[in-house]
Amino acid sequence: METCKIRLRQALLTEIEKAKENMVQVAKEEGITSESTLQVSQSIDQLLNELHKVTSTKY
Repeated sequence: METCKIRLRQALLTEIEKAKENMVQVAKEEGITSESTLQVSQSIDQLLNELHKVTSTKY
C-alpha cells in the first residue's frame, strides 16, 4: 500500500507542476483574471486538495 501511495503522490505532484505551467501560459495569453486562467487555478486547487488527502491518510 505504501508504494501505491508514493506513486500516487508523485503523479499528483507531476500533474500539479504541469497545471501550474499551463496556468502561467494561459495567464500570459488571456490575462490573469480570465475565465480560462481561473479554471486552471481551480483545477490546481483540486489537485492540491487530493494531494493533501493522500499525504495525510494513513493506510
